[in-house]
Amino acid sequence: MPDVSADDAPKEEADRTKANASFSVSFWGIALSTFLIVLSMLKPTLFEYFSYKLYDEWLLLSAHGRPSDQILIVDIDERSLNEHGQWPWPRYKIATIIDRLEGSGAKVISLDMMFSEQDRTSLAIVKEDLKRDLHQDIKFEASDIFFDNDRLLADAIGRTSAVLGYQFLFDEPVDDSECLLHPLRMETFGIGEGSGASQIAWVASHVACNLRLFAQETPYLGFLNASPDRDGMLRNVPLIIGYRDQYYPSLALATVMKALQIDRIQLHRTSNQYVLLLGKRSISMNAYGAVLVNYRGRARTFRYVSAADLLGDRVPEDRIKGKIVFVGTSAAGFKEFRSTPVEPLLPGVEIHATVADNILTGDYLSRPSYMRGAEVLVAFFAGLIYVLSIARAAAVISLIISLTGAAGLMGLSLWLFSSRGIYFSPILPVVVIFFNFAFLNMLKFWKEEGRSKQRNSDLVQAQAAIIESMASLTETRDPETGRHIKRTQEYVRLLANALRKRQQYSHQLSDETVDLLYKSAPLHDIGKVGVSDRILFKPGKLTAEEFEEMKKHTRIGRDVIAETQKKLGNKAFLRLAYEIAYTHHEKWDGSGYPQGLRGEEIPLSGRLMAVADMYEALTTRRVYKPAHSHEEAVRIMSTEERHSFDPDIMEVFMELAEEFRLLAERYVDPDEIE
Repeated sequence: MPDVSADDAPKEEADRTKANASFSVSFWGIALSTFLIVLSMLKPTLFEYFSYKLYDEWLLLSAHGRPSDQILIVDIDERSLNEHGQWPWPRYKIATIIDRLEGSGAKVISLDMMFSEQDRTSLAIVKEDLKRDLHQDIKFEASDIFFDNDRLLADAIGRTSAVLGYQFLFDEPVDDSECLLHPLRMETFGIGEGSGASQIAWVASHVACNLRLFAQETPYLGFLNASPDRDGMLRNVPLIIGYRDQYYPSLALATVMKALQIDRIQLHRTSNQYVLLLGKRSISMNAYGAVLVNYRGRARTFRYVSAADLLGDRVPEDRIKGKIVFVGTSAAGFKEFRSTPVEPLLPGVEIHATVADNILTGDYLSRPSYMRGAEVLVAFFAGLIYVLSIARAAAVISLIISLTGAAGLMGLSLWLFSSRGIYFSPILPVVVIFFNFAFLNMLKFWKEEGRSKQRNSDLVQAQAAIIESMASLTETRDPETGRHIKRTQEYVRLLANALRKRQQYSHQLSDETVDLLYKSAPLHDIGKVGVSDRILFKPGKLTAEEFEEMKKHTRIGRDVIAETQKKLGNKAFLRLAYEIAYTHHEKWDGSGYPQGLRGEEIPLSGRLMAVADMYEALTTRRVYKPAHSHEEAVRIMSTEERHSFDPDIMEVFMELAEEFRLLAERYVDPDEIE
């Protein structure tokens, strides 16, 4: 086994710490990713809203507003109602519209409306009502053909094989025993025998239909149903609906089948998806038999013709010839509007026209059944790759990775949508990435905060050790004892804590500053290590020359601490020690040494130490003098030496005089105990 030097040990320990932190981040990141994925499957509505909104944005970006020219809409608009009266119109007007379209060469006529009741404006009905209600038997001289508006419309439908609409019902029971519907003629593949239409999720219980008189005149009927998503937006519409074990087409599908002259289709089921084969056209549907509507843009992207112009014979024949014509309404009173991603209120007839146009052009949108599973897999691997890549990365790097990953997923989604017509929702993978970003960086911050606290604790201990080590130098040369050091520390802390209560000093004396003052106090006389024993231990009064030599201890102390600061990188925790050692013999009136500073020119730390050191010097026996009593020391400081001290600090000292006495007694030197 190779030897590990002492210098390598801290590095290996740091590497182990980083590895453990990286493993912890990776573990929690994978756990969070898994939780979000499971949550998305258990509560899909939490993510559904954002998926819908992103789909809408992609649709708006991709909508080109250029539908094919195969489709025309005849609009019963406000102008039509103004010219021809309120709705419902007498059905001979609808018959007239059909005949005009047929006469102009329309390829298919599809009516986005229902005729479920008799026309009460027919002369035959009016005659019966007048006779029953008013007992008036009115004779009409008009031709019998105008006697029944319903017959007129039925004949027009029969001549053109117009496509009629009806409405399936799912909860509301009605009597539909007289309804005539035309189920799809189709072959099914992959659908269980005998199950009929029950395997399609949309299975109707009842139907609101046209009068049999009309339904029997055409083999082409289609339902008008359209169900919005949970947020009220219409994004997909069903092409087929099950009813009494048969399949039935939508109005758009029935219209296209007539236009293409297709009377038989195929329905294939694969996994959770249906594929409708319409001749050579393949249409993917979801489990509900519905397709996503590829809207062409905002309202009126198709060519519109006002019904008023058609009835007034003001529409050129070439605008109609060969067109698939949908007849519907955009008049406000009909309430035939739907909220869509491209238009808040889009006429229902334009939705049917859009679906028909999607089928005719093969311009579909789809969301394959496997897409949900693909999104889950992408979310898992996105979370895994992200977690592994940012385990040791800084917050800024992880943010860049997050934004890049999210942008890449969004770009992929838009590309698939605009070029392939496939909607892949990046919402779950993006949520996984950003939740991981927020959670893991918070976790790393929490762990780093813990390490920072530990480092701070270690640093504080190191600072204390440095100060104690430096103070021990003083003890080796100074005849004063460790109790002296403890007393001066306590005196300084007592003064600082009391002074900080005054507003003008509160910002200068924080908890940290008071603590550093306490720790730095023992270094006030560290410069005495440079004073000769002859002077330091002289029992009598010093001569003028000796006193000048003694005063040098302030500069020596300053230089010792300054040199230590330089080696430690100018550590701030020694700043107060530097000030105390250099200025604790300065006096408020400027008569002190070594610089002769005056008033607030003296650092606050030096002014505090001056009071504490003077009290300590007066109340302690030295080799050159006996100790004064507490009372005598207070008297001297408050009278003879009052000019030496900061008045504010002296005022605080006088208030705390009794506490100074108690501290002096608590930490009395052993040799002074009687």
